[in-house]
Amino acid sequence: MPLRFFVNGIESPVIEQPVDPAMETIVQRFGLSRDSAQYTFRCAMPMAQLGQTESLRVEFRPGAGRELSPYQDWYLRLAPGLQADVTRRVRVAATSDPIFFESMGFSACLAIRRALREYFNRDYADYEAILDWGCGCARVARFVTEFAPHKLVGIDIDPDNIQWCKENIALARFDCIDVDPPTRFADESFDLVYGISVFTHLSATDQDRWLAELQRITKPGGAVLMSVHGEIAFFRGDSDLQRFLALEKEGFYLYGRCPDLDEVMPEMKESEYYKNVFHSRRYIYEHWSRYFEIVDVIDAVIAGHQDFVIMRRR
Repeated sequence: MPLRFFVNGIESPVIEQPVDPAMETIVQRFGLSRDSAQYTFRCAMPMAQLGQTESLRVEFRPGAGRELSPYQDWYLRLAPGLQADVTRRVRVAATSDPIFFESMGFSACLAIRRALREYFNRDYADYEAILDWGCGCARVARFVTEFAPHKLVGIDIDPDNIQWCKENIALARFDCIDVDPPTRFADESFDLVYGISVFTHLSATDQDRWLAELQRITKPGGAVLMSVHGEIAFFRGDSDLQRFLALEKEGFYLYGRCPDLDEVMPEMKESEYYKNVFHSRRYIYEHWSRYFEIVDVIDAVIAGHQDFVIMRRR
């Protein structure tokens, strides 16, 4: 369909010329089945037209120009900050592209902020204690700490990434945790908890154990925001109808083992702890509501791929 491209609300014409074939495209990033050339385009806009700005908000709109969900927008800072090396970035986000990595982290940070304002009428700074569950190499945490310095704790099972965070992110604390709960935190330690692409890799049994643990360490009334592979993510990665019907019937679909942590945690290969899994919308509402109040589920927020589950601790 016709596509229109907006930067900070200003329309930019699409340049009808081939995109560099070496550039990573969305279709390659997520393994879509069609020819990636169908999804490539380029546009240009003079910076003078944008005025004084520190970041770019990128919107895609259909031909009629109707705005889509603001949760689908992409954001990019014009002055990139400190990033982990390419090996760590690939392990966390499966991309070697520093600009794509930067944009994913900054966009996720602002999507969480938007959800906090929309559903809880609060901002990062209004929370006393924030937990980034599965922080990796601070893809999102390094932006969150700018809004709420010295309030965030990042935890992960990846000791290498945690060490990098400790050495490079001064405005937060970081800790390596075991693959199995409980954590060292006391009951009701955090009033904001978020996790990007963690429940996308846990078995149903491990999922429930961690939901119970997150419930334990979240304060009553606290906000909990988690990403999952939902129906949209399934079709972006697999067009098999029978597997999709299995997802819809069971609600939870185990797709296979995920090798992303094999290099730093060789035991993962033997235990097969780290997996690729999908959740149906109905499953989230029926099953996760045992642990939290499900406030909403927003489609394809994280990188236009993972759904965002908005929850509240009862």
